[in-house]
Amino acid sequence: MTVRNTPANDEITPVVREFIARLSGRPDIEDDRPLISGGVLDSLAAVQMVDFVERTFQVEVGYEDLELLNFDSVQGLAALITRRVAE
Repeated sequence: MTVRNTPANDEITPVVREFIARLSGRPDIEDDRPLISGGVLDSLAAVQMVDFVERTFQVEVGYEDLELLNFDSVQGLAALITRRVAE
């Protein structure tokens, strides 16, 4: 799935939630649950999240974006994407 317009956070979050559910094998992950620091996902999954963001939302994840806060929850990842698509 590729998002072409500038989506709002409420449009991004369900797409991120679905991706995280597939990646983790857990369809019921809460949006604020710690994914990496909570042991739900590992560092390889973080690399997959970067690829997902760049391909799906057609944005570049920069070095400055590579903080745990941006990838440790559905909310964090959706917020990162929202910021990047708004640029």
